[in-house]
Amino acid sequence: MNKFTFFATACFAATVMFTACNNDDDDNGGGGGTPADLGDIHGEVSGTLEAGTYRITRDLIIPEGETWTLEPGVILAFDGDGLSPETSPEITVFGSLIAAGTEDSPIMFTVTEDKRDPSNAYEGFWGGIQGQASAQAIVLQHCILEYSGGPARQSDAYDAGDPRYSLLFLNPEGTLIFDHSTLRNIADDGIRPDGGGRMAIINSVFYNTGETGGEGVNIKDGSVGDIAYNLFYSVATNGSKPAGEGDGVVQTHINTYNNTFINCGHRRVQAGRGGSINYEQGARGDVYNNLIVNCRFGLRFRGDRLPDIDNIPYNNQHYYAYDATDQDNFWPSTDVDEDGNRLTEEQDADIIQIDPMFVNYDVNTDRMTNQLDDAWDFHLSPGAPGVGAGYTGFSPYFTTLSAGGVTVTIPGPSDYIGAFGAN
Repeated sequence: MNKFTFFATACFAATVMFTACNNDDDDNGGGGGTPADLGDIHGEVSGTLEAGTYRITRDLIIPEGETWTLEPGVILAFDGDGLSPETSPEITVFGSLIAAGTEDSPIMFTVTEDKRDPSNAYEGFWGGIQGQASAQAIVLQHCILEYSGGPARQSDAYDAGDPRYSLLFLNPEGTLIFDHSTLRNIADDGIRPDGGGRMAIINSVFYNTGETGGEGVNIKDGSVGDIAYNLFYSVATNGSKPAGEGDGVVQTHINTYNNTFINCGHRRVQAGRGGSINYEQGARGDVYNNLIVNCRFGLRFRGDRLPDIDNIPYNNQHYYAYDATDQDNFWPSTDVDEDGNRLTEEQDADIIQIDPMFVNYDVNTDRMTNQLDDAWDFHLSPGAPGVGAGYTGFSPYFTTLSAGGVTVTIPGPSDYIGAFGAN
C-alpha cells in the first residue's frame, strides 16, 4: 500500500443496466431496469450497474447463479432508519457481487447524504452485504462501506434484532476479496467470513468499527487466506480475529502480517476482551511485522478458546503505548494454558516501547479518538525503528485470487514493520 487514503464522497450521473424483479407483489418490491427508474432500485438485480447515485429503500437480491457488477462511480445510498430489518435494507447475495472501482472513482455503499455524518456511526441505517451459503464471490476493490449494521431477522447467522455485519460471507467454496477499500462508521463487526472460503483482505482501511463491541475482521471456520497491509484504527474490539478448528470444514488458516493497529479495543465494554490481533479456537497462521500502537491488548492467543498455537509462528511485532496499562498488556497475563503458562511472550525480534516515528501522527493522541484526519500520514519516517526490521521468510497463503473478472495479487511480507513502510 503506497499511501494512506480514504475517499471523499462523489456523485455521478449516468444510466443503469440491470435486471430487477417486476412482480409488484414481491415482498422486496418490483419495477426497475429502465432509465426512468434511475435513482431508486430494489428487488432482484444482476447484470451491470453503471456510474450513478441510486437510492435504496428495500432489499436488493442477487439470485443464485447470477452476477451483479458495479462499475466505478456507483453510489448506492441506502435510505433506512435502523429500527427494524424491514426498514434497514440490505444486499442479499446468493450469486456474486463484483464491485471494482478505481482510486479516482471509488464505489460507495453508504446512506443518503443527509445521514452521512460520523455522529450517526452506530445507527445501523442499512443492513450491509449479506453473502449466503450459495454466494460464489464478493469482490470489493476501491470501495467504501459505511453506516451499516441494522437489526437482523432471525436466521442461522443472527438472532433476531442482532446488528448485522457489514459484510457476511458464508460459502466455504467461495471467494472474498476486500482490496484498497475503506470500512468505517459501523455498528458491529465489519467483515465476517463464517464458513469462510478463500479470502484476501489487503491494502485497506478500517476505522470506527463497532460501538461497544465488534471486530474489524471476525473470521470463523473454513476461511483461508491473508490479512495484510491494512490500517485498523479505533476498532471497538480487535482489528482482526481468526477462529475455527474445522467443525466439518477446513481449518481456519489466516496469515496476519504488515498491518498497523492503532487505538483498538478500548470501546469493548466486556472486561478482558478487545485488543489488536486475536487467534482463537484452533485457528492458525503466520503473524509477523505488525505495528500495534495504543491498543488495549497486543497479540492474543485465548487460553479458554485455544488456537492452534503450534502452528502460529510469530515475531517482529512493534509495540508502543503511552498508557502503562496498555504496556502491561502487550502479552496479556490472562492468556494462559491449562497449566498457567503465558501463551504469548516477547520475541527476539520484537520492538518494544520505542516511538514508531510516523511521518505525521502523534502517538499520544487520545485512545478514544475514532475518526481519521486526512492530514495524518502513517508511513514511517527515515530512520524509524521499524524500517528494515520486518521478516520476509514466509509466503502469503495465496499468490493471487480471482473472481468475476478481477484478479488481485497478494503482496508478500516486507522488510519493514507496519502497513506502509517509509516514504
